[in-house]
Amino acid sequence: MTDSAKLHAQYAAALEEDAAGSDNPCAELVDASGQWHLADDHERELSAVTRAFEADDDSGPLSGRGAYIAYLLTHGRAEEATPLLDELRRKPSEVAMTYMDVHAGYAAIGRASEGLRWLNAGANHIVPSLDEPLDATDQGYDLLLERKRARSDANLPADALDEFLDQCVEYNQEVSDGIQQLSGDGGDLDGLVDADGNLMLRHYAVPLWTAEEFARSTHEHPEWWEEGATHESYRRQVEEELGAVTKGACLVPTTVDAVEAYLRANGQRLDSSIEAPDDYAFEEAHKGNYLPWPPGRNDACWCDSGRKYKKCCGAPGFA
Repeated sequence: MTDSAKLHAQYAAALEEDAAGSDNPCAELVDASGQWHLADDHERELSAVTRAFEADDDSGPLSGRGAYIAYLLTHGRAEEATPLLDELRRKPSEVAMTYMDVHAGYAAIGRASEGLRWLNAGANHIVPSLDEPLDATDQGYDLLLERKRARSDANLPADALDEFLDQCVEYNQEVSDGIQQLSGDGGDLDGLVDADGNLMLRHYAVPLWTAEEFARSTHEHPEWWEEGATHESYRRQVEEELGAVTKGACLVPTTVDAVEAYLRANGQRLDSSIEAPDDYAFEEAHKGNYLPWPPGRNDACWCDSGRKYKKCCGAPGFA
């Protein structure tokens, strides 16, 4: 197994462990199946996606039903997908990702037109009205983006839903520009103290823990975490906390070794402060060692899952 495959396998195992205590095991298992696929362990991939399907309660943000159907379509088992698709027609999903997964499965086997029909079905069910623009965090927004790309690939002209999406994009850009004007660019890193000696909080920093480092930190420094904390609950907390910040939100890559070194450099015991990771992140951010948040919706997710942000921590309903 290559080093890359080992990392994907480790992350998949961590996701499955999180799923055991999660209030939404479906999402963790869908993510795990994708990581097992990247690790080239297709037996574990099938196991994870099957359990995701069984755990799916149609509450999102990811879809065990859609992921399982896509798996069947792309592994030469389309006949097994047929009754599941018939059921989806009778009982539509409330999760946009269900339809997007089905489309991706069909597109992967060269039957994109059939996939597009499922995007149309999803849009008709998920998008409530064309009277009010959708927010970029609304799951219908991503569904319409996927639909527009699929129609463009098929050389189809813009229709009413495509025009509505353009209005939504324009609306969200205006909102984003307005927030930027209010908050400033946050790019000045000259120092922590202004001319009058006042502390300047230029960045709202949160530690970024990978699944591996999170597991190590909870084992070696449980005082840093609330009892029962999981990597999923940590990811949700980050999304909720930074989502409420209008200026300077950022993530600081954090490891147990780095926080311990920070404590030693400041003459503190390694178990002396439950706030040590936050203090470390604050100082590093103001030195310029940070990642702006949020990532672009089509960029890799900040949690290092390998999925796009909009299909992982940035998926509607995750936080």
